[in-house]
Amino acid sequence: MLNRSLQTFAAWSRDRDYLFHSSSGGMFFEFAKRVLQDNGRVVGVIMDGTHAKYVLSDDIEEIKKMRGSKYISSNPAKVIKEIKDCNEKILFTGLPCHVEAVKKSCDTDKIILCNLRCHGLPKNGVFEKHIKKISKGREITKIRFRDKRAGWESGHISQSLMINFSNGETYDKYDQYMIDYMNNKILRDNCKTCQKKNTGDITIGDFWRVPPDFENKDGTSIVEINTKKGKDFFASIDSIVKKRVRFYHYITWHNFIYFLYSSLKKAGLLETIKKIYGGR
Repeated sequence: MLNRSLQTFAAWSRDRDYLFHSSSGGMFFEFAKRVLQDNGRVVGVIMDGTHAKYVLSDDIEEIKKMRGSKYISSNPAKVIKEIKDCNEKILFTGLPCHVEAVKKSCDTDKIILCNLRCHGLPKNGVFEKHIKKISKGREITKIRFRDKRAGWESGHISQSLMINFSNGETYDKYDQYMIDYMNNKILRDNCKTCQKKNTGDITIGDFWRVPPDFENKDGTSIVEINTKKGKDFFASIDSIVKKRVRFYHYITWHNFIYFLYSSLKKAGLLETIKKIYGGR
């Protein structure tokens, strides 16, 4: 449902190539392009072998590597030091807790802070152990989470993992690590109780259960505007389809059933109901 933000949009890039290479509506790359137009620099996360790391860059090819989801840990400490020494305009895109770290450490007057809708981080070592079992000694050349070739809403995009190896082989499956991650089985304990959400000027993420009239089947982002700076920045980008979403747009039978199911599950009543009616 909607969080406390100034405005909420369903949005997607008008460029189909940007959509294809993103996890949802291509917002990050559209934001990055806009900052580059002002001779600014961009902070995002790239895959460095089997690890994820924050990078500060104005190189479009490196920024392209920042696209897509990375469901493993990354540490912003090094890049925060680089931000302090940077005088250009910056787009920082990262987790809510990492955005908070930037706000505590840096002067953010020239920084557009964009936090991702965060599901949490996995426990240390779980991913490394998983891919070691998959690789069986083969050299890994590329890792991609949630490949979009099967579509954004169809298939098992939220549970897919693709790994390319130097010998030309590919692992591309509905993956147990991703299943466990999405079902909160391998999350860090502090992530399970974290309340940090809209810490940036803008919040972006997949718009799951988007109202039908606001959906782009190639990928739809939710964009939550949290500050005037974020509002002005988002309004300055013309290459994005933007549809304002209000609370009453959620009043559909589909969302009512999902809300009821989630509430019963959270309250621990779902199994009780199954036992009562399953025995008849």
